[in-house]
Amino acid sequence: MRYLAIVEYDGTNYSGFQSQKNANTIQDAIEKAFRLMTQTEVKIYGSGRTDKGVHAIGQTFHFDSDLNIDIETWEKALNKRLPGDIRIKKIIKKKNSFHARHSAKSKIYKYIISKRELSAFEYNHMVYIEKFDLSLAKLACEDLVGTHDFIGLSQYVLNKPTIKTIYSVNIKETKDKITFFFHGNAFLKYMVRSIMGTLIEIATKRKPVNQFNIIFEQKLRSLAGKTASPKGLYLVKVFY
Repeated sequence: MRYLAIVEYDGTNYSGFQSQKNANTIQDAIEKAFRLMTQTEVKIYGSGRTDKGVHAIGQTFHFDSDLNIDIETWEKALNKRLPGDIRIKKIIKKKNSFHARHSAKSKIYKYIISKRELSAFEYNHMVYIEKFDLSLAKLACEDLVGTHDFIGLSQYVLNKPTIKTIYSVNIKETKDKITFFFHGNAFLKYMVRSIMGTLIEIATKRKPVNQFNIIFEQKLRSLAGKTASPKGLYLVKVFY
């Protein structure tokens, strides 16, 4: 039987989602919880990686098990064995042809910028940018929507196609913060953080408002801003 799980986590104390040698990862913590619960090895397959320090509200993974366990028991028993900063939100039965990564149609990420200096409890969950001009950021975001070659706004990975489509960029402003929502068909390594790093430089008047178009034309990573901190980034939802 194949299952889809939706998981949320605070990525502060982890080296990303995907298992790595000599590193504390979300995947390792979840697989350990499965091992403690079932006394068997259960391999999980994520919808994609998230970087060290990045958070998730709706990361997904699938796993297979022939054990006769109902959904509610899976959810409660796993959460009982997981660290408090990782929570299984929901588990759903799926067809065996389903794959958490290959079946994904699109994803939404969000990035949070604080409009005031951060408290100790906010420090790992957003970034404070002084003199951030939202009107400039809004203009720049218009150039991101559509299909582009994002090689200049990511870390290149051999044989990974760099042409991606951004369906929308939505911005929500409150009294204390600005949140950017990016909905795209897929995202490259460091892509959202490179976009945000460039947006921050545009909004603080260190780069021109048309900088994204310049990067798309010249395809040079050196034209983008510094990769933004991971602590403001959240994987919000994976669509299937």
